[in-house]
Amino acid sequence: MNKVLTLLSALIAGFAALIWTGAGETSDPVLADREIPADIASRCAVSATGELEVCHQPEFTRRWVARTARGDLFMVTNELCQSSSCRAWLVEKAGGSAVTLLAFDRSFQLQEGAGGYPLIETYSEISSTQGAYSRFEWNGASYARTANRLVYQVDGRECGTREECNTAAHEALKQHQVDRAVKILENVNGVSWI
Repeated sequence: MNKVLTLLSALIAGFAALIWTGAGETSDPVLADREIPADIASRCAVSATGELEVCHQPEFTRRWVARTARGDLFMVTNELCQSSSCRAWLVEKAGGSAVTLLAFDRSFQLQEGAGGYPLIETYSEISSTQGAYSRFEWNGASYARTANRLVYQVDGRECGTREECNTAAHEALKQHQVDRAVKILENVNGVSWI
């Protein structure tokens, strides 16, 4: 009887895996080198003189993100890029081809979204004292920016938006931290005195 139950369990699990993955697909989706969209794979640096520099084959890391009704989503990054201007790409592989849905700064967070398309929040450093958070959401056809928030940093610590930083400066004054309050007000509002 145990053999029958074991065989029946294995058949049910196999059938469920076949239904879940779809016909002719594996349960471990892969985005091959040759499938990386041309707009990602063909990026070459341009020198200060305007001449095209020699392109090095980047080391792309691909991470499966989610399954959508159309296919599979992958996050693609270039591991050789180490600057603050590095990009990440959300790629959808469907029907044997892959397309870039969104390119964004490599500092990002994914949150669960509708239909398998994640909400994406990115961070871009604008200067040593300013940065910006952007939020992108799937609207059923493409990704659209739904929020943008400018934030400030003082002494390497983020204090938030202009209003949040002004509140932090007032709290610093209440705690007799005049130097901290002046630094915040100087960086955020350009005020060098209280």
